[in-house]
Amino acid sequence: MDVRVLAVILLGGSLGSPALSAVPGPGDSLAVHTVRFYRAGQGQTRIRAFVQLPYALLVPAGTGGEGDLLYHVDVEIADSEGTALFTQDWDGHAPGVLRSSGGYVLETLNFMIPPGVYDLRVTVRDSVTAREYTTHAALVGYTTPPAVSDLLLSPDMRQISAGDTVPRPGELLIGSTMVTAAAEVLLTPLRAKLHYLFEAYSAEDQTGTMALAVEDATGHTMIRTPGAPIDIPAAGAVFKGDLDLTGLPEGVYDLRLQMELGNGTVERRRSFRMAGMRETLARDSIRREAARITDEGYFAAMNEEQLDSAEAPLLYIATNADQPELYDRLSVQAKRAYLTRFWKGRDPSPGSPKNEAREEFYSGVQFANYTFGEGRRGVPGWRTDRGRIYAKNGEPHDMRDRTRSGKAPPYQVWQYFSGKHRYYIFADRTGFGAYALLHTNDLTEYSTTGWIELLTIDAVLDIQDYLGVSFIQGGAESF
Repeated sequence: MDVRVLAVILLGGSLGSPALSAVPGPGDSLAVHTVRFYRAGQGQTRIRAFVQLPYALLVPAGTGGEGDLLYHVDVEIADSEGTALFTQDWDGHAPGVLRSSGGYVLETLNFMIPPGVYDLRVTVRDSVTAREYTTHAALVGYTTPPAVSDLLLSPDMRQISAGDTVPRPGELLIGSTMVTAAAEVLLTPLRAKLHYLFEAYSAEDQTGTMALAVEDATGHTMIRTPGAPIDIPAAGAVFKGDLDLTGLPEGVYDLRLQMELGNGTVERRRSFRMAGMRETLARDSIRREAARITDEGYFAAMNEEQLDSAEAPLLYIATNADQPELYDRLSVQAKRAYLTRFWKGRDPSPGSPKNEAREEFYSGVQFANYTFGEGRRGVPGWRTDRGRIYAKNGEPHDMRDRTRSGKAPPYQVWQYFSGKHRYYIFADRTGFGAYALLHTNDLTEYSTTGWIELLTIDAVLDIQDYLGVSFIQGGAESF
């Protein structure tokens, strides 16, 4: 496998956007869970991986044990012979108040692999003690199209809407659905809905039935849904829904999916846990305590270098009224006050301690740094064209990703459907993953003169077909 290709394919990921949960995890060790989806057009397997790190493994920074929990993550993907094909690392942090909660921080990964067998290795190092914790997951890229993807379970899913298109910390955007990520899916008596999502694949239109069953640890069926008719078009389909499991006793269960199709029976299953009431009340108490983290507290924990790193990406959203030209002349304390004031003015819920706008923006920057960084030129991800568009708009709602073909360089087309339809066309003319924005209908961005010749006519025709927009008419460019 080409390492460079793998690194480019990782574009679709959302990694470095941790969920801070007070839900007890499966134990006191680092854990990883993976879910596979098939991408027929590319012959690739998309992997959604969830890495769960118990807070108890980390030691708070600073004096008195009141500082943040700081950690460093190393990810490696190796082939069946042990050869490393891709490596990446990043830093993370969590509120120190959560260390004694019995909960965990969750990091999410999203990447694609060709057919074959691979090993995902994740190592987390406590930045205070330098202790390291490692976990592995075997990855199998589909060699032939499966009938059904793996089963993805979640404690919460919601549809995107106008003005709500950026995943919150701990969420994934899958199609038009925001999915709360979870390595171990835990329900409570106060939050007893189990959400599920899977994809079905078919070379031709197909009908069948599907049924769900909840089984306990002994295999006894606790709940079963009647078989429901389903239609699977030749292009495939996404199925999602939820089960209200109110009243299910505390314990560990499996959700079993059974599909009856023309070519036989297909089953998928995934485990989840129902918490007891005592655990639930303790969880809610810890969550309220963690939610007291304000803009002041967020920036008070940063040194000057960290403050400057937090201020730099604000050039994408700052206005003249913010007076960004004054920042560099401020003292450390004044910089904290400036950033606090900046984000208070953008807080969508000023009556609550949390500032969702700040969390979403820095989650996007962190994701961009991981995914779009150009190591050869030393350019951080948020300063690249793709990183800028992602920081401003979030994950694209749809994307076309093409590798090099003939004279056409690798290119990607991103689409956003909330509000006015926007598209962005990027190309990697360097061959090293440095995608530049060539053309867009976003009037706040720019287009490169002669971009059709740079991309080649064949590639532009492919993009026309994908977007339903005409760029070439009688040999002339139409903008």
